[in-house]
Amino acid sequence: MKQLLVCISILLTFNLGVFAEEPLGNDLDPKIVEHRHCHALQDLFNDALNLHYEQIIFEYNSLGPDLKTPVRLTASISMNPAVYNKEVAPRGLVLYNQFTTAKHRERTTQDAIDDIAFYLSKYQDLIAVSADLYGWTLTEDKPQAFCCPEITGVESIDAWDAAMNILQQEGYEHKGLPTFNVGYSAGGFSAMAVQKYVSEKRSDLHFDLTAAGGAPFDITTVYENYVKTNSTGYKCALPLMMVAYKENFKMPFEYKDVFLPPLCDNIQEWILSKDYNTWEINERIGLEANVDEILTPTACDYTQGMGRVIYEKFRDNSLCGPWCNWQPDTDTKYFIFHSEGDLYMQYFVGLEMANYLKKKGCEVETDFGNWGNHVDYAFYAFTLEAILEIETVIGDDISDDIIDNIDDNMDKITDLSDVIDFGGSSGMVSSIKSVSDIPNYDSRKYYTLDGREISGKPQKGIYIHQGKKQVVR
Repeated sequence: MKQLLVCISILLTFNLGVFAEEPLGNDLDPKIVEHRHCHALQDLFNDALNLHYEQIIFEYNSLGPDLKTPVRLTASISMNPAVYNKEVAPRGLVLYNQFTTAKHRERTTQDAIDDIAFYLSKYQDLIAVSADLYGWTLTEDKPQAFCCPEITGVESIDAWDAAMNILQQEGYEHKGLPTFNVGYSAGGFSAMAVQKYVSEKRSDLHFDLTAAGGAPFDITTVYENYVKTNSTGYKCALPLMMVAYKENFKMPFEYKDVFLPPLCDNIQEWILSKDYNTWEINERIGLEANVDEILTPTACDYTQGMGRVIYEKFRDNSLCGPWCNWQPDTDTKYFIFHSEGDLYMQYFVGLEMANYLKKKGCEVETDFGNWGNHVDYAFYAFTLEAILEIETVIGDDISDDIIDNIDDNMDKITDLSDVIDFGGSSGMVSSIKSVSDIPNYDSRKYYTLDGREISGKPQKGIYIHQGKKQVVR
């Protein structure tokens, strides 16, 4: 674990609706296609980190975007060598939902072996399952179903069921282990989509913790904010969503109706071809482009016409908001993270999701502090806090090394991103801007990240104490 956090410290110096019916059961027909050894981050400091993990790559049956047509998809099971070789028993199971990908071979069964999330498997003796989803590997000639929750939920849980079958066949003891559902960015959206599907359709499944960060839970809020501010730090976000929705939901518009040149003339080359990653797409759209230089006036007006049609489709596929009425599993603990300094999408999208869960009676931990931009360095702060949340659920005694290194690395994130406050805003669930915002603040006491005083000895977690964030063992 100490190596994990040393790795993260080094990395921080770089700028880095309606769901388908029950699953296919035995018709999933899982088949292992490859065992591979992954050696990650070899190019970093001449392989000084020496990071290794094992993967079982498999195929399974699921459903396509219409939730009717059978498709064959791929997924991975990742674990550290000791667990893989059955020298150490696994401590938990993680459904890891990957972040935004746009280019060939960016999925977890392909070349994306440097994903920091797999360090959970390497250092914490967890087994991680990750679905490639529709539009990748075996179906790579098809458009990806980006931020399409019902499709994602079905395909991810089919992958989970298939993985459990494979683990049993391969002799891994996994029944009764704690289960975690984790994702950041588009992966955070996927994690909550999975939770919605499980809560509504799979009473036989349960996640002990769903941790989601930096995600567009309410797509309409993202859409509205981009248009109203005429700004986005992630130029390809709306185009990726609109293309996915047109292609997978057969929406009745032409690309010239919603996108301006040069984007409208290059959808096939820039997006559907999967020849470019997200930042290469951003560069082609224009890193300085305003929203009204990307979207047509029709698309910028979500109150009427085709803009309204798109807005309503986004609304129907959002995971929170006044129009949502799904009941999350209240036996699941939730961790919602979104940096106040996120320039890709505003942190109040996470605040909306946390508020929704709270109103539905769920236990919710949050962090909306200013941890810098989406990946600089919020992604790493989320990963560190998710590690702690997972350890808290597992309930083992957390070693001093784990706690000390998490604490040290959070301080380093804060220093590197020049954060001097705790972040936050108004709302039912929020973090605080500074200790002066806490009524009757007493530096000797412990407070949650949203400013609530803790009576007695605090449990394991992250708190405000003596004017700064501290990790309590």
